[in-house]
Amino acid sequence: MAQVARTTTQRQGKSTFADSIRAFLSFTPGRAKPQVVVLFCRQLSSFVRVGVPVTTAIQTFAEQATNSLLRTTYYSIASDLQRGVRLSDAIAAHPRVFPRIVADMVRSAEATGNLDTVLVQAARHIEREASARSKIKAAMTYPLIIFTFALLIAVGIVVFVLPKFRDLYKSLGVETPGILNALLGFSGFVTDHALLILLGILLAVVAIGVWVRTEDGHLFVDRVLLQIPVINALLRASMTEQFCRTLADMLGAGVPISQTYAVTINNVRNRVYRRALGRMGPAIASGQGIYRPLQQTNVFAPAAIQLIRVGEETGHLDTNLAEAAVMYEEEIDYRIKRLTAFVEPAMIMFVGLIVGFVAITLITSIYSLAGGFK
Repeated sequence: MAQVARTTTQRQGKSTFADSIRAFLSFTPGRAKPQVVVLFCRQLSSFVRVGVPVTTAIQTFAEQATNSLLRTTYYSIASDLQRGVRLSDAIAAHPRVFPRIVADMVRSAEATGNLDTVLVQAARHIEREASARSKIKAAMTYPLIIFTFALLIAVGIVVFVLPKFRDLYKSLGVETPGILNALLGFSGFVTDHALLILLGILLAVVAIGVWVRTEDGHLFVDRVLLQIPVINALLRASMTEQFCRTLADMLGAGVPISQTYAVTINNVRNRVYRRALGRMGPAIASGQGIYRPLQQTNVFAPAAIQLIRVGEETGHLDTNLAEAAVMYEEEIDYRIKRLTAFVEPAMIMFVGLIVGFVAITLITSIYSLAGGFK
């Protein structure tokens, strides 16, 4: 297993800048929704449970699929199975439809013979993960709308409103106040160099997008996010829930821990946590269990570590991991509410400051114009 962990870490470290450019340029929109994967796993589990061959079941799915991507994917998987390809490898060949954890869990189930149970576990796991993501997205939607609205107001003032005042002051020959003069100068610079500014922003976005896709870029962003107040607590709870949930689901399905470790690492998205977990491989392979190596990573909360310790000592590790996952899922809900309660007033104040600053500036300019005619 240590070799598996090392191989996983090495594979992740090979993400070069050139690879990221190719990935960025070859990006194709459109991925299957989590609900589609959940339905596939549940239906295939039912077919397997009643004795229907996997190939026949997937061919049935292909015939009933109304989406071209799913239809092509299902026919391809059925064709691979007829050629003797393992189900896990056939699923792994379609990352646009199936998350990697599905293929990894199926691969583990192929060794243990409990495919129907593992498919149900995979469906539940994807449902919970999709639910957690939707909660976070919903919490961030309103602040993003407010921020975008404020940004549009600022751009509209700089590009459309302030140039009118600049022309007006020039035509009247009235001296502009200091603050308004600085704003007019900034507005003039933006309007005179709008094309170069837009081009620079576009190039910066592309460069940042390519760099973020590299391993170093991912790691930097993940480290920064873990340092931001309020957000870091939410992310730490989310990473702990992902780790505990994945491990609990796979252990509950009867998959040995030696086969679940690499899957669990791959399912944790934050690179800081993933690297810390990757260093646990040799310790777990040497028989030290999970509790002590996990404690040495210094990235997991003591509460989760203690639950895992008790689970190992009592022989109910999967149950305790599931309990920890539930506990941190509830904490995620609490953190999201707290984040929303913090961000919404901050965004409102931000918009208020922009509007207030503009109002004061315009009022000052009006007074200066009136004074210029005395």
